[in-house]
Amino acid sequence: MLKSVQLKLTKIKYSGDSIGDDIRIEIEILGKFLRVDKRIKAGTTEKIDSEMRKIETDQQQFKTEVTVTVIEKDILFNDVGRAQSTIKIDTSDNKPQKFPFEVQIKETRSIWGKSWGSKTALFEIILEAVVSDAVRYVPDIDGSQGFLIVRIEDSKLVRPVPAFLKLKPERVSNEREYFIILEGPYRGKMASIKLRDNGSSWFISGVNHKPMIRAKYSISQKVFFLKDKKYQATDYPDMPWEKGLYDIEIPDYAHKGGESYMDESKRAMTWFKIGHSGERYLHAGGHSRGCMTIIEVKRWMEIYDSLIKARKGDFMSVGVLEIVD
Repeated sequence: MLKSVQLKLTKIKYSGDSIGDDIRIEIEILGKFLRVDKRIKAGTTEKIDSEMRKIETDQQQFKTEVTVTVIEKDILFNDVGRAQSTIKIDTSDNKPQKFPFEVQIKETRSIWGKSWGSKTALFEIILEAVVSDAVRYVPDIDGSQGFLIVRIEDSKLVRPVPAFLKLKPERVSNEREYFIILEGPYRGKMASIKLRDNGSSWFISGVNHKPMIRAKYSISQKVFFLKDKKYQATDYPDMPWEKGLYDIEIPDYAHKGGESYMDESKRAMTWFKIGHSGERYLHAGGHSRGCMTIIEVKRWMEIYDSLIKARKGDFMSVGVLEIVD
């Protein structure tokens, strides 16, 4: 399984002799640099929360070389220390993994061939790796009608995304989690959502999308067939269905037309569009105005559970519906 590894600088500890308080930390990893300038006094510790790099890997143990440079900045003299090591990250461990680096700086002063200075400072730099799944999913939360409301960043519009939609986390900033939507009508869009009240993510791991669903609807019998089960349905005589094959789309938003049936089925407001154009859906209800309506509302959850995690592989559909006489 593909994993995301977030590497952060979390702490700077300054001990030993004082050689100044204007400090620069430079960290090189995989060809990229993080630079942090900090005012810090000897004998103190500063907590930092600076992301250095986010890496995706399918290796069980990820290894990389890290170089940490500490510079005490001065008008005339810059004292420099450096440490280099290979860190090994266990990608099966979701707990934060810490990697300490000790950097010693010996004060040097030299002018016109004369040298002086005998102070030695010690800096402990703590790096932290946090491993998570590179791909995550929208949860199916009771009371949510099957959707979360997120903000699409390029338009700043708020839009619903359905349960078990696949996404790729990008970053957390100002108590919002930013992510790229990987399927559905907003595929490829950067979006965000405010973190939970306890500061945690809304999104879940461990969801396994299932192969595409194949369903059938008989116009004459008014029966919907799915996984060897039959469901009584109805349609609208003035808008007859044409025989053929149609894609069943990933749900788009919570439909108000299902609100009055929520007592019988908690996902009655989740409808599945049939075909990629028009406004004809598969849904639960008591009558049809052009859609394919399952009138056995209390059984709608059986259909919902079969469809919601299924995927055709086109990033838009959960399966295929065949309409017959």
